Amino acid sequence: MGGHEADGQPLTGAPPSRMWRILAWALATVAAVAIVLSFIWFVNPDTSEIEAVEPADAVVVFVGNPERLETAVELMKRGGAPNLVIPNGDTLDIGTELCRQEASFEVFCPDTGEITTWGEARAIGRLADENGWSRLIAVTSVYHVHRATSLLRKCHEGPVEVVTPPRDIDLDWVGKIGHEWAGYLASFVLNTTC
Repeated sequence: MGGHEADGQPLTGAPPSRMWRILAWALATVAAVAIVLSFIWFVNPDTSEIEAVEPADAVVVFVGNPERLETAVELMKRGGAPNLVIPNGDTLDIGTELCRQEASFEVFCPDTGEITTWGEARAIGRLADENGWSRLIAVTSVYHVHRATSLLRKCHEGPVEVVTPPRDIDLDWVGKIGHEWAGYLASFVLNTTC
């Protein structure tokens, strides 16, 4: 038996214990890559401090928790841009007041037809094209930066700087990261162009 036959029958693959080791190694590798990417994309993405951001043509908010809009308004007060975009702001409680009142800056509240990150990115891209905006400041949560900017860059070719709210860490991050992974993978497959 030179390792090629057993009881007159040829061996057709690696022994089961070796196959399990290969499978375990592959799964451990995938898990390690997912953990590293989760940290880079959803825990520690590249963002700017609100005090250091350069002025832009518009500040755009990916709606969600109230801290996002508070951060965007703070940017506007600091002269971050002459235009503020709050997708679905008229239909969501978070932006209704700003969308319906006079402000010292221009406020756009497009109805995206769907309350999704993809719908918001398309509405923002469309407004940027219509108004000739190049540079944007996007405001969203830390865990949402990667997916939001990936989608926005499919609809807007100009530079996008990202600012996140200062109180952006809570105990529900594991669930949010899982949701972001699912959303990112879905957008990678389904939303290839704007």
